[in-house]
Amino acid sequence: MQRFGWQKSYFITNTLFLPEQFLQFFNQLQSLPPFREKFTDRNFRQLLFFPVVNAIQETKRGPWIIQIAVAEPLIKDAYSFHLPPSFFTYSNTINLDVKLSIILALAQEYSIQKTYYVQSFLNQFAKRRHSIQAKIKREIIYEFQNLLKYKIIESRFLFQREDNQQIIEKDFIEIQDLISSKYIIFYEIIQPI
Repeated sequence: MQRFGWQKSYFITNTLFLPEQFLQFFNQLQSLPPFREKFTDRNFRQLLFFPVVNAIQETKRGPWIIQIAVAEPLIKDAYSFHLPPSFFTYSNTINLDVKLSIILALAQEYSIQKTYYVQSFLNQFAKRRHSIQAKIKREIIYEFQNLLKYKIIESRFLFQREDNQQIIEKDFIEIQDLISSKYIIFYEIIQPI
């Protein structure tokens, strides 16, 4: 069995995150369906996307240090996972939350069709101030614009409304779409290696 060949550390201040929130998020991340590298009548190999997560706060009021391990064969997979450069840094915890929720949507589906459960994500912030909720919605739109700018996704979005009415198709996302949709379907562009 191969060792995990890649780890990335993120520093998160302890002002808005609690250990329970970390646990909930990483439980979601680690509960992604496994990746099947090989599958034949005689054998198969199955890998976890994120097999190891370490979190430590070295000092009582210091930042959380998060290390996420990704299995090496997944990094070298022919179906590479592409993100725009803006996804490798974050400016605040809201920005980080939004980026991680979009990465989760990109990682969950095996096809180019992806589903972003916008209401489920926004409901996590339902008890926050209105200005914070508005900022989160702007961040979602901004990060989807970055995905479009770097040709990571197609400019095609399908919105399933809260009232289960018809699905609406548009080539952009507006704040009203986030407010009134249960989920957004979008399409990844497969990049040549």
